[in-house]
Amino acid sequence: MSSESLDQASSDLSRLKHFSLLAKLSDPQLVVLSSRADYRRYSKGAKILDLGSQDSYDYFLLEGEVALTAEDGRTALIAAASQAARQPVAHLQPRRYEVKAKSPCVMLVVDQPTLTRMLKDAPLDYQIGEGVSQVDRTEHPAYSLITSFYQDLNAHRLTLPSLPDMAMRIRHVTEQPNFHLNDISKVIVRDPVLTAKLIRSANSPLYRGFKEIECCEDAVVRLGLDTTRQLITIFTLREIFRSKNAMLQKRMTKLWRHSSDVGAISFVLARMTPGIKPEQALLAGILHDIGVVPVIMYAEEHPALRTHEDMLESLIMELRQEIGCALLENWEFPDAFVAAARHAEDYMYDSGQETPTYADLVIVAQIHSYIGKPEHGVIPPLDQVPAFHKLALGELSPQRSLQVLQMAEEEINSVRRLLTD
Repeated sequence: MSSESLDQASSDLSRLKHFSLLAKLSDPQLVVLSSRADYRRYSKGAKILDLGSQDSYDYFLLEGEVALTAEDGRTALIAAASQAARQPVAHLQPRRYEVKAKSPCVMLVVDQPTLTRMLKDAPLDYQIGEGVSQVDRTEHPAYSLITSFYQDLNAHRLTLPSLPDMAMRIRHVTEQPNFHLNDISKVIVRDPVLTAKLIRSANSPLYRGFKEIECCEDAVVRLGLDTTRQLITIFTLREIFRSKNAMLQKRMTKLWRHSSDVGAISFVLARMTPGIKPEQALLAGILHDIGVVPVIMYAEEHPALRTHEDMLESLIMELRQEIGCALLENWEFPDAFVAAARHAEDYMYDSGQETPTYADLVIVAQIHSYIGKPEHGVIPPLDQVPAFHKLALGELSPQRSLQVLQMAEEEINSVRRLLTD
């Protein structure tokens, strides 16, 4: 093979390794996959996938830009080589989006059963432990579990938690024509615990008025529709951060505490940022690590994961983003929340917009939550983070930003109390 051909082959492999699933394959596997896959070209405006369609293929965007349109009219753009393009386009089935070519584009269409078989034989970066030879790895229970996890994930067989029932009911009520705030309070009041939390929220320093609120209906009126809906979702989400196993419950508690901290800081930062709704920022912060929950739930059914905590953490680190995005799409959350989960760990992420997004807010909030906690590893200086410069913090320096948050510590603690009480 000529040096020119070798360079081209290397370039093709590099393009395929941009995709999260394909990056798990070895170079020889990628060569085989590339030879078996279908490269499809679409002209601008061409329909690629129908809303509600179902097949056995994953579509990876190699070139161009596509537009995704949900049933409710929400749209999102995905450009090749972007962070969003690392996952298969509209991969949840039945398809939750209609996909059209926004510009001339090329899609790599991969047969899911073929990819699943290759992932089963793919090399693992995770080191199972000292004393386990390469020959023994395929028979090690840890290796088998990781392989099974990837297979279930890729074949869409992984069990994802459902959005809590009360959050679904509130969403259903607010989607009805001519609904009234009274209708929401009638649903909430059926749950005494949630009712008490909502009343406590309305009387907290964050929302306190001239008189003490004593009933659910008055709490809903004071808080308003959006705030009530977001708070109910947050309160009910606490239910899924639970495990029957003591070790895993400890991990769930740690996860909720971190998510609460990021949510609380996001809330306060949002109050300083025009165009950002504080309660939505709070919810985006709570949800940024939601992808960890299904991994911990998976460990409940597999003792080997529970006895290899380092392996569990390795899975969490690698899969939190991919599963979090899939879960939020499954729950039909707006794209802004999906983007926040996708980019929360990507400190150098730049949305390309001048105005801040919820993803920007969560990134900055997470960095603030890690300051002074060396166990979380190296975090970049705030003045090197693109998201920091987009937040409407005036001409604040990183040092002044920290001072502002220190001044708002009581407000942050008030939010934390709402989430932990």
